[in-house]
Amino acid sequence: MSKEKFVFVVGDKFTEFGQHEQVVTLSGLNKLLRQEGFATGASAIKLVAGQGISEADVQRIIDAAPHQAVDRQILLNHPVRASLRTTHKRRLHNSIISSPRQLSDKLYEVDLLVDERSELMRDHQTGQHIQGMILVEAARQMFLAVTEDFFIEQEAQRDYYFVINQMDVKYTAFVFPIGALLRYEIIEQRTDDPDRLSFTAKISVLQAEVAATEVLVKFTAFLAANIKKKEHQQAMLTLQKQQNLLARPLALPLLAQGHGNGLPVAV
Repeated sequence: MSKEKFVFVVGDKFTEFGQHEQVVTLSGLNKLLRQEGFATGASAIKLVAGQGISEADVQRIIDAAPHQAVDRQILLNHPVRASLRTTHKRRLHNSIISSPRQLSDKLYEVDLLVDERSELMRDHQTGQHIQGMILVEAARQMFLAVTEDFFIEQEAQRDYYFVINQMDVKYTAFVFPIGALLRYEIIEQRTDDPDRLSFTAKISVLQAEVAATEVLVKFTAFLAANIKKKEHQQAMLTLQKQQNLLARPLALPLLAQGHGNGLPVAV
């Protein structure tokens, strides 16, 4: 029996990771698909969508791949990206997680779905692994999406404003641009008052069954009308304080005796 061959397709910005035999970049795959005699082995190649590609990219691969040469079943089961409403984004490629799945009343799960056009990848990509801040953003989007989908009644049409009270991040391993999961565990919740929903949660980033990143977050979802008043008051107070500081006489820098020329030197 021939061994199954899996090939991971990643975005072009992950060129360094594309050096591995089991990995191909999107543009590299497009070239391969145009070659005669592609995948003429005894068994079909199983293409797996990695990070950096979009739903449109996945569909183009499905349409272009020869049926007899490529097993497209894994691509056809590609997770659905979380909505703009739940991740608080305005462009879908900035939503980098799937819609959350509830495993129990305290446990939820999403797939990591990084599109290389997203705001955190537009500047550059260094090395083979996914940047740590992308994982933090994915964790942030996850607690937003879980709260929006499972704790806020959409029928009530109440607008909430999310505030992070504390966020601690621990990295223990690299996360590479292939499949990864985020698991969200509620440690503490206070949801009796619909005007103020408070949570403490642990979000773990898992890849190949290894916990690579852990985020401990405490956050509160306030009724927007209430928190905006407080935010406005604090903004006015901060502006006044800053204005008062600028109005003070300039403080002289600390001076030390110069060497040789008799002039003071600021330190």
